Amino acid sequence: MTETVPLGRRLMLFFLVPAIAAISPLLVLPIVARTAGQSGWASAIAGESVGTVASIAIGYGWVALGPALVSIAADDKRRGALYRGSVIVRLLVAVVALPVMAVICWVVAAPGSEWLAVLMGLQGALIALSFTWFSAGVGRPTAIVFYDSIPRLVATALCAILIAQGAPVELYPLAGILVTLVGTALFTRGVLRRYPATWPSRRDLRELFRIGAPVAVNDVGLVAYSSVPTPLVALTASPGEAAGFASADKMLKLGQFVPMTLANALQAWITEAHGPARGRRMRLAMLAHGGMGVVGGAFLGVLGAWASALLFGAEAAATTPVLMTLGTTFAFFSLRTSVTRHVLYPAGEAAAVVRATLIATVVGVPLMIGLALFLGPVGAAIGYMATEAAATLLLWRRCVRSLHELDHAQPIAG
Repeated sequence: MTETVPLGRRLMLFFLVPAIAAISPLLVLPIVARTAGQSGWASAIAGESVGTVASIAIGYGWVALGPALVSIAADDKRRGALYRGSVIVRLLVAVVALPVMAVICWVVAAPGSEWLAVLMGLQGALIALSFTWFSAGVGRPTAIVFYDSIPRLVATALCAILIAQGAPVELYPLAGILVTLVGTALFTRGVLRRYPATWPSRRDLRELFRIGAPVAVNDVGLVAYSSVPTPLVALTASPGEAAGFASADKMLKLGQFVPMTLANALQAWITEAHGPARGRRMRLAMLAHGGMGVVGGAFLGVLGAWASALLFGAEAAATTPVLMTLGTTFAFFSLRTSVTRHVLYPAGEAAAVVRATLIATVVGVPLMIGLALFLGPVGAAIGYMATEAAATLLLWRRCVRSLHELDHAQPIAG
């Protein structure tokens, strides 16, 4: 059963998650950046980028589609069946994806930083096994805070102290891996008791793979192009430029927690309404995401260089041109998050989302590579921004049409 929580309190609880998620790595990453050196820092963020791609593959669309499926499920038995199915699907994909990820991380890392890159990749990849999408669907943000965010904050603080005193930097990703596995295991035990259901049959699994395929392809495409720039710059630029770009990319990724969490917080609120009322809530959600994108992008462009030097040190500071470009990228990302999760996925438009993503990726990745070779790190950032803009704008017409259909739908009585 989804929890009925006033919107204001729901937003407050859900926004504890990105607040803690932003604070946690900032306790230790400045120490990692200074301890690992320019090459080690660039390798760590490159490995994390590769792990993010693996995470999306393993997640198989559950982060994007799962909250909507859970929030509209007929009963708790169906919710329990969805969670069980997601566990099996993600574990099966993980068996294939994790070894491939480890090899790629090893290859892109600088000599001497291979294990750091692999562990950073593994930390990012295993996030896909987390339960946060289910908590969003049933409106239980407190579960995310107590099973993931607070333990992660405590573990990160301890790592910061130990690494500052001479412990190896690899301790940080190892702690993150432990938090994900233990927290997810404890939450899963509770879900299996609270939402009794049968485990999926082979036929059920085939259906779940079929349903999740379009969203998984879309998410892999999105994260593939968002994860290309940092390893690309690490391979084509000097260690100093690569370190600065890694810092800029890390700040962008930390900022992206906010629109993703806002999308989760508004998901159940939107599905509580029907017909034109749901359309109005979708428009409000898109407006909130658009405003957040503009404000966050401006912050990144104006204050990002100062903040990166403060956090990661002068040798790993990001440049203003790169940050201004990534600030625009953030604005498009924020708006697209609402367009897809709040409007198009619930409207059954997953195929349209996939087409737009694939078109943007096919055009954008070669553009990133070409611009990186000719313009350096700022070229990679421009290519990234152009790809995110294309992915967003290609969906706009379909989004307007879906909202128009809702405006003319009959509201459900009672």
